[in-house]
Amino acid sequence: MSNEQKPVLSFFQRRAFLLSALGGGLAGLVGAIALPEGWLIAAPAGKAGDGGTTSGKSEAFYACPMFCTRLDKPGTCPVCGMDLERFVDTGAMLELTERERMAMGVKSAPVQRLQLAREIRTLGQFEPDESLDRVVSAWVAGRIDRLYADFTGVTVSEGDHLFDLYSPELYVAHRELKVAQQSLANKTPGADRLVELSREKLRRLGLSAAQLTELEAREATTATFTVPSPASGVVLEKMAREGQYVEMGMPIYRITDLSRLWLMLNVHERDLPFVSLGQRVDVEVSGLRGHHFEGAVSFIDPVLDTMTRTARVRVEVPNVQGLLKPGLFGAATLFAELASDGTLATPSLPGEYACPMHPLQRAEAPGRCRICGMELKKRVPAKGKAAGKVLAVPREAVLSTGKRTLVYVEWWAEREPDGSIRHDHAGNARRLAQPQYQGFEVHLGPLCSAFHRKEDGTLHKLGDYYPVIEGLPTGVRIVTHGQFLIDSQQELSGKPSLFRPQGGSTDGGHSGH
Repeated sequence: MSNEQKPVLSFFQRRAFLLSALGGGLAGLVGAIALPEGWLIAAPAGKAGDGGTTSGKSEAFYACPMFCTRLDKPGTCPVCGMDLERFVDTGAMLELTERERMAMGVKSAPVQRLQLAREIRTLGQFEPDESLDRVVSAWVAGRIDRLYADFTGVTVSEGDHLFDLYSPELYVAHRELKVAQQSLANKTPGADRLVELSREKLRRLGLSAAQLTELEAREATTATFTVPSPASGVVLEKMAREGQYVEMGMPIYRITDLSRLWLMLNVHERDLPFVSLGQRVDVEVSGLRGHHFEGAVSFIDPVLDTMTRTARVRVEVPNVQGLLKPGLFGAATLFAELASDGTLATPSLPGEYACPMHPLQRAEAPGRCRICGMELKKRVPAKGKAAGKVLAVPREAVLSTGKRTLVYVEWWAEREPDGSIRHDHAGNARRLAQPQYQGFEVHLGPLCSAFHRKEDGTLHKLGDYYPVIEGLPTGVRIVTHGQFLIDSQQELSGKPSLFRPQGGSTDGGHSGH
């Protein structure tokens, strides 16, 4: 046989090799099952699952590099056959050398108080302000002889001519007023009463004080009367034609003041706790680059859409220049800042009196709403809540299972059994040679962002942070990188970890999964 030829295993040799390998694997599995409970991850010395101590005392133990088992004396691992190595148990905390920290990529940073805010971006559509909507209707039955506002979209001012109405009924009322005035001039008894009744009849037919004064000054020579516009705005609908006969109360025009518009937003239910009345809203329109619009939240729909899981939020946006049009889309940004307790910072609404229908219409003294004319009711002044700095942790520092959230703290000082810092005779904290790491279960608020406000008023985003509601001590350093490897080492060592809050493996090595 030449040197280049290689031996070829026969069929029976290959079969024997496979059978031996399979038999070895089954033997190892049976041996593992036969071992006592807790062979895979054993708890520290003492009661299993107690999490160790925080006094800084250390206990030595022996385990294989794969952590298959853990014993009190050196020897050989009964599972993998590797030699046991000596380890030091530091209790509930994990001690890492500088070399280990570098290998695991551990980084830490001091926990601090930051000004947090939640930025909500959504899209909405502009609509006319319903409170500025007016309908011009026929005061009395008659015929429209002329339409001055003869197309939709025309802008009219209060008092402008809208249409001429031929009305015999209005002509008869005018004649009665002139006869009563003539009787009063002739000093006929009871004439003053007739004049007042004639005036009241014309008022009930819809004439204003200015129109009534005009009728009193001219003779009743025609049955055609000019109807003026009751308000300024844009004609959005024209519902009659010249020559058309109309009945009393029939709508002729719909006029809307577009100096203020509504931006209707759909806000998801997860963002609704960050929306409040009077909250400022920044608006951008894609077709109006370079123009900035601001509005305020005036209404939050109390009913949620079960299909989209959103609620409609109404934002009042001034439109003095007339750049905005109903139907345009607007990109809205709600900048919800947090207070020092982690809740929403709300704007103050001054004034002890407010309109029941328009809560943003407030005053210091009794009066009437400028929008609907209702009497203002006494309300408790909404002082609001000022924005403040809150204890926060970076997003990348948080470990979470969905039900439990953990943040690891880096300790450089010795600690007493009660968790307090141990001091020397001079009152200084005793510094450790190597840092120790301990997990804290925390209660966090919703994910927010930290911002820095520049001198020109613009905001610079610093990063994503969670506000800490409770569970984390102040003035400590937290692990921002490498905490997953620390938690894995905690779990392998039988210490308290993310999935095993009590540590150990009393339930077969699957606690918390």
